[in-house]
Amino acid sequence: MMKKFFLIFSILISFLILGCQSEQMKKFIVFGKWDGVYVAKKDAPFVLNFILLSDSPLTNVTSIDFPEISHAIDDMQYDLIKGDKYKDFQLFNIAVNLRLKEVSSATLSKITLIFDQKYKETFPIGQIKLAVDEKGIFTPQNEYVTAYPNTQFFQAKLKNVSKHTIQIKRVTVENTYLQTKDVKINDKSEKQSVSPNETINMYFTLAEKTEQNAHFYIVSPKIEYELAGKASSTYIDPVFYGVTNLTKEKLDDILKQN
Repeated sequence: MMKKFFLIFSILISFLILGCQSEQMKKFIVFGKWDGVYVAKKDAPFVLNFILLSDSPLTNVTSIDFPEISHAIDDMQYDLIKGDKYKDFQLFNIAVNLRLKEVSSATLSKITLIFDQKYKETFPIGQIKLAVDEKGIFTPQNEYVTAYPNTQFFQAKLKNVSKHTIQIKRVTVENTYLQTKDVKINDKSEKQSVSPNETINMYFTLAEKTEQNAHFYIVSPKIEYELAGKASSTYIDPVFYGVTNLTKEKLDDILKQN
């Protein structure tokens, strides 16, 4: 599934707008802001994408770092992908495959670019919480959509792969700026009993909590349930919002942050 994410974004970002930059040449670099909660299964990589605009090329970016979690990174590969020109700026995507050591969670809010193996500059990227969880009791069925253009809705077929009947109590997201609305399971209220091996259809819409928001979102829907009278929870595979829909309005808003 993670490899599939990486391929999806490599294809989707291929239409976007690698180049040369020295310490003296660098003038303007700004990243789009993320609001993300990314819950990955144990031993699976986190597949991340960072969109940025620069007024100069970036061919002498020799490495990247996430200073807040450097100590926790077990392995990381990245590609700096050149996109289109927008106004007087070059559009780039940094596609990252990241594995963590034996830590249960970490939070990213900054990325560091290293130029010519010596000069560094750190940029804000919003906030992405990375968490590792055991295998969930719900497995996505059929074509599970991992990328939506806008934060409008989520829908999926999910199979209860446990040996137990569970009672779903609530479906939420833990993002800073998003919340679930109108949750339906099999076209009914979210509070439902689900038998072993039963497949359900889940649907909900997403609404922004405040006027403040992010440019891009990673959502890992959380299902709170009850089993044999005991409360518990599980996460569904992460979904990306906004990366496939880089409108002029969104790019202008990113540029305004500098």
